[in-house]
Parts: sequence; C-alpha cells; structure tokens
Amino acid sequence: MEDPNPALRRNLAVAQATGTILAFLDDDAFAAPDWIETAGRFLVDHPGVVALGGPDPPPEDSGVAELLADTLLATPWLGSGVLCHLRPDGVREIRSPSDLALVNLFVRRSAFEGAGGFDPSIGYVGEDTDLLGRLLRQGRVLYHSGVVVRHRRRAFPIPYLRQRWRYRVKTGALLVRGRAAYVRNPRILAFLAAGIAFLALAVWRPRAAALALLFHSVVTFALGSHATRLAPRFWALIPIGFLAHHAVYFAGITAGGLRTVLGRR
Repeated sequence: MEDPNPALRRNLAVAQATGTILAFLDDDAFAAPDWIETAGRFLVDHPGVVALGGPDPPPEDSGVAELLADTLLATPWLGSGVLCHLRPDGVREIRSPSDLALVNLFVRRSAFEGAGGFDPSIGYVGEDTDLLGRLLRQGRVLYHSGVVVRHRRRAFPIPYLRQRWRYRVKTGALLVRGRAAYVRNPRILAFLAAGIAFLALAVWRPRAAALALLFHSVVTFALGSHATRLAPRFWALIPIGFLAHHAVYFAGITAGGLRTVLGRR
C-alpha cells in the first residue's frame, strides 16, 4: 500500500486480521514478554472493557538525550499529562481519550468496528485520540500498569522538538476544527491562556515576565527531578528542556490554529 496515511494502513491491517482482540504496537517499540498474555487475560476476565492500554517507558539502554525527552513527557502537571507517559501503578478508568497511545493498545474488534475504525481524514497525528474518543462511547477503556511496551523517545533537542512541533501543529488544527477531544481538553486551553499571559507580560511588564521565567525554572526543576531517570548531574538540563518544550508547544498550537483558520478563508 503506497498511501502513507496511518489510519488507512491500520484499517487495512484490521481487515486482514482474524482475531477478536486487536493489538497495536509501533515499529520503534518493544513489548514486554508477557504483554499479550497479561492484556488478553484481563480482557477475558472483564468483558465490559472495550479497550486496554498501558505505560510506554523508554528502553533501559536510553541515553541522556532520550531520558531528558522522557522527563519532559513524564513529569506530572507540566509534562504531557498523558497517563501512559506518567505511568502510575494499578488499573485506572480512562476519562480522556489522550490518556493512552496507539503504541500500546488492545481493542476488541467488535468495539473497533462499532466505532467505525480509524478516521482517514485526520491523517497522521491524532487518529488514535479520535478513535479512543469514540471507543469511550462504546464502553469502558482502561489503563493497566502491567501491560508494558518500551518505546524509544526522540532525542532532545532537535528530533524531539521537531516531533513535538508536528504534533502540536496538528493539535491547533483539530482544535479549530472543533474536535471534541481537543475543544474539551482543559489542559490545552489552560496552556494557551498561560502562553498568551506570558507574552503580554513580556511586552508590558518585562520584569514580571523575567520573574515568571524564574518561577517556571524552579517549578520544572522541582517536579522534573522527581520524575526523571536522569543522573543528578544532568538535572540542570531539565528547566532548559521544559522552556524549549513549552515554547514549541505554544508556537505549534498557535501555528496550526492560524493555518487552519486562514485555510478556511
């Protein structure tokens, strides 16, 4: 199949599969030896669960650049906010469709077909969140910390920030298009409000903006140092990484939204 659209490719793969439970995994990820067994047993024991996912920690051999990227995703409150990146213990009910990732996801075929499969019109980035939003209307979707897939991180700075830019441009576009998973996400709206407030301070109250940056550095260091697997000698990189991470997030969402608005006109 020559079309690179991942939604089309995955729908084709599902059409060729024969099982009643579909397992999704990325080509840069490594499933734990008991991945299928753990998820399969849980789904058999819990017939009301239509989809199940789990944590996606980086591989054990990850270097500093990958571990810094993982810190930016896994830090509570200021990181990605995605449950599979935060990696709590236990089993949890999913409330937001962005809490799981397609790199580690099991879906009952009946629920997948009932939800209509992946939406090819979305293209790359966001097709998994869109599907999970529709699966949540089919039944229960759960996170299970024992269903583990190790997923390579893009190295910080350039590969990681390039990926984040691409993701957040798509976020801005889907936000403007009115996709429920984005419009109803309070983190996205709060992040945009904070970014606009900082820019206003930078223009009219530069000293206050400098203090805000200092506060940002202290908070990101404090939270990030508790979430990271980096050796302590590299912790000074955490505030720098978060500053770049958040700047790219804000710029990407803004650019994606503006492109969509101008494209409509």
